[in-house]
Amino acid sequence: MKILFIPNAGAVVPHLAPLMALALKLDPVAHEVGFLAPARFHASVRALGKQVLDIDYRPERAFQDEMSACTRFRPDVIVDDFSLVTLLTATLMDLPRVTIARTGAFPGYVPRDANHCHSCESIARFDFAANFSESESCFGIPAPESFADVCAAHASIVPGIASIEQLPFDADDRPDFFFSGALDLPDRLMPIPDGRTRPDEAAMSEFFERHAQRRIVFVTLGSVLAPSDSIRRAILHMLDAGVAVVSTVGMTDLPAGYDRLFHYAPFVPMHAVCSRVDMMVHHCGSGTYQYAILHGLPSLCIGSGFYDRDDIGRRLHELGVGRFIPGDDAALFVETFRDGFDACIDPSSAWHAQAMRRLDALKRENDLASRRFDLESILNEVVRTCV
Repeated sequence: MKILFIPNAGAVVPHLAPLMALALKLDPVAHEVGFLAPARFHASVRALGKQVLDIDYRPERAFQDEMSACTRFRPDVIVDDFSLVTLLTATLMDLPRVTIARTGAFPGYVPRDANHCHSCESIARFDFAANFSESESCFGIPAPESFADVCAAHASIVPGIASIEQLPFDADDRPDFFFSGALDLPDRLMPIPDGRTRPDEAAMSEFFERHAQRRIVFVTLGSVLAPSDSIRRAILHMLDAGVAVVSTVGMTDLPAGYDRLFHYAPFVPMHAVCSRVDMMVHHCGSGTYQYAILHGLPSLCIGSGFYDRDDIGRRLHELGVGRFIPGDDAALFVETFRDGFDACIDPSSAWHAQAMRRLDALKRENDLASRRFDLESILNEVVRTCV
């Protein structure tokens, strides 16, 4: 079988990594795998040992690039992660489509806060205006009206577990939805754009050794969310408390002596870092919150105003493994952060003890979902039924 993997062209890192994890689950002898990706990520895909097509996949010409990739590679099936035009590509090429779908993109999903938008709304145009002329349809195919419509596929892979990525319908009624557990990669295979420096693991290891007797926190907002002044104030609060911080958020003009407690890197080896810290502060992105589950870390979940992330943060709060902090009010944010931080960082607190037990249960659910997930069977069935 020939399988073409396509990430979202406008937010590549969080949507390429899960596809790379899926590709590793396939028998390389039985299947030929091809990737469509921006040129700056070609080296990362080749490091995976997989073929990448010689096309510089770009948002402004996503449809043309996808059609060209299908013409050259001639796949039996397309597997994408939130490509905004693959619905059109697959329909016109008469190819089966398997997609990755998360909270916020499920059919019938209703956001908890009607005032919030989806995190990809700024790069999504449901009428395909970025690639076509303004119209209500393209080649007779109606323009999608929601993110669920964008993700319509013959099968959908949910990169997580049912306790967190809650479907708005009974999964038994939708046998085309499959929970895969976390789609994480070994640190050495995480995609990093060409020209960006990989983490200085020696410096990071030295930082951990120097602060082995301290509590250590990992702060990350993923690859696309810009840090606010409130986040910087929250980091200063942790440093004030004598806690060491590893962060993908940069800090300038730190008070004297605080630089020894703070380690900044734009990219970090996620598993290596999460295995050595005591808690996480994160934005609830799908490719981020999973590490807290996998490594048993209590979390402070930072609200971003995007329902696909904030609804996950609220769910982690409900499950008692994270504390969700809305990002709407800057003054309230700092106060709420301090209260949540005290509970998360103190191993003697009642909340912390309960969170650790619940994290262990979620980790076991994730491991079970991963063992049961059978990508080859899913692809074989989709291709068989679409012939």
